[in-house]
Amino acid sequence: MTNRLEKFQQGTYRNQGDFKSFCPSFINQKWLWEDAELNYLLAEANKELGGLNTYSELIPDIDVYIRMHIRAEANKSNKIEGTNTTLEEDMMDRENIPLEKRNDVQEVNNYIEAMNYGIDRILHDDFPFTSRLLREMHEILLQGVRGTHKTPGDFRHSQNFIGGSMPSNARYVPPSMADLDALIGDLDKFMNEVEAMPELIKIAMIHYQFETIHPFLDGNGRIGRLMVPLYLLSKKELQKPCFYISDYFESNRIEYYDRLQNVRENGAMVDWIKFFLRASIETAKAAKIKFKNAVEQVNKYNLYLINKKNNATSLQHILHAMYCQPVATSEQLSELTRLAVQTINRLVKILCADGILVEVTGNKRNRVFVLDDYLKVFD
Repeated sequence: MTNRLEKFQQGTYRNQGDFKSFCPSFINQKWLWEDAELNYLLAEANKELGGLNTYSELIPDIDVYIRMHIRAEANKSNKIEGTNTTLEEDMMDRENIPLEKRNDVQEVNNYIEAMNYGIDRILHDDFPFTSRLLREMHEILLQGVRGTHKTPGDFRHSQNFIGGSMPSNARYVPPSMADLDALIGDLDKFMNEVEAMPELIKIAMIHYQFETIHPFLDGNGRIGRLMVPLYLLSKKELQKPCFYISDYFESNRIEYYDRLQNVRENGAMVDWIKFFLRASIETAKAAKIKFKNAVEQVNKYNLYLINKKNNATSLQHILHAMYCQPVATSEQLSELTRLAVQTINRLVKILCADGILVEVTGNKRNRVFVLDDYLKVFD
């Protein structure tokens, strides 16, 4: 049976005593549409994604920049959930982070670990994109942070809700546990359905459905955003893990939530997909600019090194190490470069005097150095 997105049937509300839960319709169906703007946005998004793929294949050392890109994504995605750290703080040792921000930094680092785990499973283990992979990433995401008591790695066994203090006054109440298994089963089939359908349209619908099901007690937003690049990577729409949409969602947070809720209330799936495609277009464009700026900044450092003569090789070792870790102590740089700490201290003094590094603690000991202009490219 073929269904039209323009006539999307969103689902039904179920009485649960003093509140109603929303049970979305199954989405594992064949979908067609006639909306001309949607087709235009899809073509633009595919063009920009293809351009990003080409660009990522041509840039030397792109994997180094992608690691930083993932860090920036983790910071933005967790900001949507209420964390308040800078990219610089995310990369500091725990003892150099203010006490009130240490849990936030742990959440960001868990996000990075979950993302890298998913990438490794897809690229190296050839693992299918399924709810099992989402549960495995969820377990990593909630380790040792708020939500660690909320069954990491398992779908919920109790009712959750969004907004308000209880289900009866919540903005949105996801489906009950009785509906959960069938909904997840349908989503798994849709994610791996062989029926020809543009993958950007599918992941837009997958993201909506996942957030609407809200299958975990905590971490649904973060897992839902992690799904986007990992799904595209698993379907070979991305050649490298270099597409992260959280920045756009964070910058347009109110519209993002409103678009999702409008599907649940009014069946406005086409409008949600258009929003998602615009987000994809801007995300791909921003990623290309970010990688271009990173390459240009590295070229500036290379020109700087040409004039350093006797110290050029050792300074180059430090800068190369900091492309992956642009926030570091002397001891960390010593481990990364295998240069003696005394040598590192002498060289970072030169780099600070030349404005290449910035010392951010003001301490005489345990100082932290930042490759500032490079970090700003990703922040």
